[in-house]
Amino acid sequence: MQQKFQNAMNAIRGQSIPELPDEILLLEKEITSKFASIAVVAEIIEKNATLSGAVLKIVNSPVVKLAEPLSSIREAVNILGLDNIYNLVVAAAVQNLFGGQGLLKDIMDYSVDVAFCMADISEWVADVSRDEAYMLGLFHNVGAMMLASQDEAKYDGLFRSSMSIPILSLKKEEAIYGSNHAIIGVLVGKKWHLPTEMLNAIMLHHNEKCERIKNDNVRAMVAMIKVASGIVSEISLGAYRSAEMRDYEKDGMQELMLEDHVVKEIRTALMSYTFKD
Repeated sequence: MQQKFQNAMNAIRGQSIPELPDEILLLEKEITSKFASIAVVAEIIEKNATLSGAVLKIVNSPVVKLAEPLSSIREAVNILGLDNIYNLVVAAAVQNLFGGQGLLKDIMDYSVDVAFCMADISEWVADVSRDEAYMLGLFHNVGAMMLASQDEAKYDGLFRSSMSIPILSLKKEEAIYGSNHAIIGVLVGKKWHLPTEMLNAIMLHHNEKCERIKNDNVRAMVAMIKVASGIVSEISLGAYRSAEMRDYEKDGMQELMLEDHVVKEIRTALMSYTFKD
């Protein structure tokens, strides 16, 4: 495994892995303290106007599914709780950090769609909350964003093909870079202090068969990524979606025991989703 991480570092040589924003470090310290304070957590988030605005946008979106919209970070912390708000702050920070133009924007838009679907899929999965699912959906392709940042023209075709041929495209990345976006994503996730199970899900999300994954939670997370990716691929590519992607999605559905009508409902919800800029 150490050699894989070294190969991943070589693949992005010349690039720095983005630092964990100060606000998240402060939040992590406060939330894990013995006497964590809702007021202090809200104050940390509110000090960064851009971040707090992005967090409220997610909180008031269909991702969280609140009965009534909230107008302040303090309200959000009170209602959602410390752990949930932390996950949404991390998600907002990722979107702010990797937002951009061209291919980077396309990858982020794709990841937002996958994250939205995963939040809905979490309703049928034990032990994965909506905010955890959303954060993982955004993060699962962060390695792709690193490769796109390094050389957009070189990576463009590989990313586009991953939406149709998820297994074969990873092998192509290995041939070109000596590594792949999943392993690179783990490097970023480790620096951002993501939970170990999420890191493993990021690393294994192009696994051909979920049954090969021993950990129950990691297997469920990977299955969620597969189903969500399949839904987004179908909307994006339609009839041009490959048999490989259909099998990839089907494997996730079987693992989660999702029926066709559930996937259809999530697909319909995504098509009416207007969260992206």
